[in-house]
Amino acid sequence: MQADVTGAPTLLEALRGQLAGGRPADAVLDGWATLEATAARDPTALAEVLAEAAMLDASAGLAAVAPEGSVGAAVISPSGLLAQADPQFLRWFGNPLDSPAFRRLIRLAQKQGQVSGLIETADGGVIAACAATETHALRWPLSEASRGQLKLPGRRVALLGFAPSRVSDLAVRAAQAFGFTPLEARLAEALLDASNLNEASERIGVGRETAREALKKAMRKAGAKRSPDLVRRMMDLMSGMAAPAGDVEAVLRAIFGATPAEAKAAARFAEGLTAKEVAAALNVKEATVRGQLKAVFAKTGVNKAKDLVRLTVEAGALTALTQASETVVEPVDPEGRVRLITAEAGRRVAFTDYGPKGGRPVTVFHGYSTGRILPLEFVARLHRAGYRPIAVQRPGFGLTDTAAAPELQLATAASDLAAVLTALKLRKTDVMIRDGSTAAGLAFAALHGDLVGHGMLVNPRPPASVERTHTSLIGSVSRTMLKHPELIATFGEMLRRQTRSDLLARSIRRSLESAPADRAAIEDPAVMARILRDAQGMSARTSVGWAAEMAVYAHGWTLPPAIGGERWTLLLCDGLGWPLDEQLWRSALPGTHVHRLTDAGFLVYLTHPEVVVGLLEG
Repeated sequence: MQADVTGAPTLLEALRGQLAGGRPADAVLDGWATLEATAARDPTALAEVLAEAAMLDASAGLAAVAPEGSVGAAVISPSGLLAQADPQFLRWFGNPLDSPAFRRLIRLAQKQGQVSGLIETADGGVIAACAATETHALRWPLSEASRGQLKLPGRRVALLGFAPSRVSDLAVRAAQAFGFTPLEARLAEALLDASNLNEASERIGVGRETAREALKKAMRKAGAKRSPDLVRRMMDLMSGMAAPAGDVEAVLRAIFGATPAEAKAAARFAEGLTAKEVAAALNVKEATVRGQLKAVFAKTGVNKAKDLVRLTVEAGALTALTQASETVVEPVDPEGRVRLITAEAGRRVAFTDYGPKGGRPVTVFHGYSTGRILPLEFVARLHRAGYRPIAVQRPGFGLTDTAAAPELQLATAASDLAAVLTALKLRKTDVMIRDGSTAAGLAFAALHGDLVGHGMLVNPRPPASVERTHTSLIGSVSRTMLKHPELIATFGEMLRRQTRSDLLARSIRRSLESAPADRAAIEDPAVMARILRDAQGMSARTSVGWAAEMAVYAHGWTLPPAIGGERWTLLLCDGLGWPLDEQLWRSALPGTHVHRLTDAGFLVYLTHPEVVVGLLEG
């Protein structure tokens, strides 16, 4: 990309031009060498353009992630016949042309392009569904059969149902994530569609008092106050890493046909508040709220709080999935099991436990955008060496709730990991801290040094006070954010809205171009696909975690004065393309064993798993 002496006008113009096409990150990728000059010359103008990009329509570049098995699709031919239907769709709805509600959605989609509504299922339930013409529907998570039908000549309409509550495997995994006992898991699954606790207890063959006690324990583990709140938390997890529903009230009005007042009350009710609490929040009478909720129940065809909660979560997630630029299906990790615990102040903390239960725990910290999903070969080698790898998602990443305030990011990340160890009844863990997780990892080792066994730093990020002279995309972005922390939040949100697979793949390739081993690794389509799903899931819901950790460095983070741990190893990869200050880390961690690799880079645990595991063993 050509630029004038400062480069500033050229990059700003490129950003605006790419913004119109829904690809603002491309301007940064092509013009990263002029990013710092642009920020120095006219930070206000750059901030304005990034703010525009941060509000980019989700349909332009954002990827949403749906769990495997949660969707069912069908395609209606130009002549109005059923051209194709997935088995899942047929199980839920049967022939859609037999349903007046589906026929109405098809007619509206032919006029408006895309519409959503509630559809009665073959067994008398209700599911949120969407209909759209091929232009809109081709970005949905469709089977190859459905996609092939849509690409045929003629105007066709796709139908999509989203109902994770009806997928037993998702309910089982959600129950496992909360650490429910088998009885608690069966009861929680039954509550998803049973009309009350009595029916749920009868369905699973236990007495009411036994069920009541199991429900109390399940709610405590999930951090829920009452059964509708438990259903909401189950449904939120079962809906996967979908982008947030956004304006829930708008969803209630558009899909449920609620009035503005009804939608306002129902949205808060679906968040877990009681009718009395909703009335207090809205400063209206409780009788008014109960009347509004009754009207919403009538419009949705349900008559229980938990059913309304279920429908609201599913309808909101469906809206996010169908409005995103791309929806990808996240398969079940064959090695890891996602777990959730409730930490201080009711915060949800997510982590993946790769087992085995009797192995030596090692917490693998993720970077800024990848690492919540560990490479299979790396996990296998850790298992062979007797380890139990655990990957904890830090505040504002993946499924973990954000910290109460950005300045509490490190302390919250440290307390979250301590809470995970307590929940797993582990006395101590080895830690592998890599690149962007350096500040958070060392905060844990400083605040909870007694919980740290062997510590390993892999390409650690130094404090901002250390001069950064490397010329690369990552280096330029990092220096710009350090000098202009006011840009961090908007820059992060702009990047979050550019997670469509093709856009993200280009960013990953440019970010990893310095290390030969990294470049070779991502040439494997399976490796790239796994990295893409990892990055998309990390930021699908929010960019707050990324922004908070970038801000930590911009606001003058320094190395903790006392870092715990029994012993430390430092792994430096020369393939990153910039100098690594070995002496800095030797001074911070006396007695550290140092190892260097010439061709490795950010993905060293994927490209050189045998070296990493060997160093971890000592």
